[in-house]
Amino acid sequence: MLIFDSGVGGLSVLKNIKKILPKMHYIYILDNEAFPYGNKTEFFIVQRSIKIINTVKNIYPINIVVIACNTVSTIALSILKSKFSFPIIGIFPDIKTAKKITKNKIIGLIATKATMNSSYIKKTIYKNISKNTIQIIGTNKLASISEKKIRGIEVSQKKLKNIFKSWIDLPVHPDTIILGCTHFSLLEKEIKKILYKTSSIYFIDSIHTVTSQIKNYLKKLHINQNIRKNIFLYSKYSISLKELLIFLKKYQFAIIKHINLN
Repeated sequence: MLIFDSGVGGLSVLKNIKKILPKMHYIYILDNEAFPYGNKTEFFIVQRSIKIINTVKNIYPINIVVIACNTVSTIALSILKSKFSFPIIGIFPDIKTAKKITKNKIIGLIATKATMNSSYIKKTIYKNISKNTIQIIGTNKLASISEKKIRGIEVSQKKLKNIFKSWIDLPVHPDTIILGCTHFSLLEKEIKKILYKTSSIYFIDSIHTVTSQIKNYLKKLHINQNIRKNIFLYSKYSISLKELLIFLKKYQFAIIKHINLN
C-alpha cells in the first residue's frame, strides 16, 4: 500500500489505517519538497501525483494507493484512476454527512484554496446547499500551523483568530465543521476553543470512510501484501524533517530514506 501527502496530515490517515488494519504494511511518502499542495496549480498537482505513483511502483510492488490529501483527491483522483490499473482511494470533504447531522443548519467547511476552487467541491456545495447555509474558509495557513504543532511548536491563538475572523463575527456559529484537509484534525481542540467556549460542535473528517474503503478493496479483490516492511520516503531533507523523525518512531518504519521525484 502506498500512502502519500505533502505533509504530516496524511499521518492521521495512516494512524487510523494502523488501528483497523494492524498487520498491513505500507509505504508513506512525505512530499515535503512540494509542501503545501494547497497553493499549487491543478496541472502541477496532477503531474506530481502521476510522478509519485510511477516512481514508487517502479521500485516497490504496490497494489493499492491511498491519496491522504483532500486537495489532490478533489483535483486528480479521476485522472489517476484512468491512468493506473490498481485501486486508488481518495479522501474528500464530507458535505453530505454534515448536511444530515447539523441542527442549526449552519455548516462550516475549512479546506485549502485549491480544494475550494476545484470543480468537484463547487458542484458538491451546489447540490447540497438547499436548506443549509455553508460558511466557507479557504486557507493554506492552517496546514503550516499543523505542521508546526506536530513538531512541538505552540499554536498561535492570534493567528487562528485571524483565520476564523469571519466565523467569530457571525451571530450564530456553525454547529458542524467539515475538516477538508487531513492536517486539520490536528487542530480540533484549538479551533473549538476560539469558536465555542460553551456550545457543542461536531467535527467531520473522512478518515474512517477511507479506511472502510481500503478494507473493502482488500477483501473484495483479495489483494495480498507484497511489501514486508513499513517504509517512509521523503522528497527533501530539511531541519523540520529532522524534528519530525522523532515523532515518526511510533509508526515503526523499518526504512526511512530520500526519494527523488524530479
